[in-house]
Amino acid sequence: MTRERTGGGQGLARGALRPMNVLAIAVAAISPTTSVFLVFGAGIATAGTGVVAAFAIGAVIAIAMALCYAEVGSLFPSAGGAYTIVRRALGPIGGGVVNVLFLVLGVVVTASILVAAATYLQSLAPALPVNWTAFAMMAIITLLSLDRISPTSWMTAAMLVLELAVITVFAIAAFAHPALPGRLLVHPVVPIGSKGVLGTVGLSAVLIAVVPALFAYNGYDWPLYFAEETTDRRALPRAVLLAVGISVLFELAAVVAATLAIHGLAHTAQSASPLSLIADRVMGPTGAKILLVGVIIAMFDTGLAGNLAYARIYYASGRDEMWPLAALNRFFAHVSPRTKVPTWGFLVLFVGNGILAIFTSLNNLITFTGVIIVTIYLLVAVSALVARVRERRSSGVFRMPLWPVPAVVAIGGVVLALSQQSKGDLIITAVIVVVGVVVTLARRGASTLGGAPVADLPMPEDHA
Repeated sequence: MTRERTGGGQGLARGALRPMNVLAIAVAAISPTTSVFLVFGAGIATAGTGVVAAFAIGAVIAIAMALCYAEVGSLFPSAGGAYTIVRRALGPIGGGVVNVLFLVLGVVVTASILVAAATYLQSLAPALPVNWTAFAMMAIITLLSLDRISPTSWMTAAMLVLELAVITVFAIAAFAHPALPGRLLVHPVVPIGSKGVLGTVGLSAVLIAVVPALFAYNGYDWPLYFAEETTDRRALPRAVLLAVGISVLFELAAVVAATLAIHGLAHTAQSASPLSLIADRVMGPTGAKILLVGVIIAMFDTGLAGNLAYARIYYASGRDEMWPLAALNRFFAHVSPRTKVPTWGFLVLFVGNGILAIFTSLNNLITFTGVIIVTIYLLVAVSALVARVRERRSSGVFRMPLWPVPAVVAIGGVVLALSQQSKGDLIITAVIVVVGVVVTLARRGASTLGGAPVADLPMPEDHA
């Protein structure tokens, strides 16, 4: 195959990562501990004990999506991951939309996670200001990201082992101290008003909570963003499926355990940190503090893993000349000759997340970012259908079983979940989609005016 054009002739570090390193980065990006502590409160506030059903439905969609990612990711291996998948399957406009969606995600998600981490840290050390602590964390993450990917990946793996131990201990402690009857998981209830009255949860409330659940599972596609730096691309589909399996196992167990351990559903649902209340009850004050230390480390690890991938998406978009200005393409496609990492992509992430870390309040962005993520899922699932038909003669490394059932399940689940989200989140996401279309059309116009016809560029040479 012909190599794609790259900024300054520099490319990413080929063969720098083993499949195990890539898997560790993916699971760290998902971060079962971070995900549950970020999303559980929003879930029980919306769906009460139906949060378990929401996570179960989300698990089915996530597994179906992982199968889609594994197939088309093996067919189109690139640092662009989902962006490249959609661009190759649905064309430049679809790829441009995903590109802009990722640009927004990259400068929002890490900031919200780090503000949450700093908030938990302040509960242990009240003298630390939340927003400036989050900014300092972002600065450290940026410095680590600018180093060579191999040592950074090992650091990510070490923190991952610690956080999986933390979420396991919490789940065991919560299972050992049940307070709610198990029937409330099958027949969910939600507190109504401030007097603790419980009402039956409808399907629409559960579906609203599915998007935050999908946000919690998100990250299993992260192996694809390191396709050009791994020693064996054939292992990437397996890494995607292992990552989603690990996240579903740990997160669903923790959510079930935490829900059963709730003592006073109304009070817990109104708490800014419901899992801290539950941890204090089932583990005691000292155990809860130790747990919070693990949660803070997990959130930092999630921010680091996310940062590593988002910069590579920006790199791929610059290399593919997806931006209307040549200077922007060169900016994003620049790779450090020494460390072989996309330097300026990390600068964009630092500036965007740094500003939000200073000025944003704790996590009002979960549903909004969840809607963006689910919109990307929809485009990837459609791509899985289109690519199988269009590329039927190509032999990808992985082919999903029972095709097209997983893709259809993913599309149906995503559309149903999106139909229940707030109009505000849907409108903002729609505006971002329109911006993606405009940017792509502007890029095509600029290329035409420059005398070079716009064509879908070939994939990077396969060194596997």
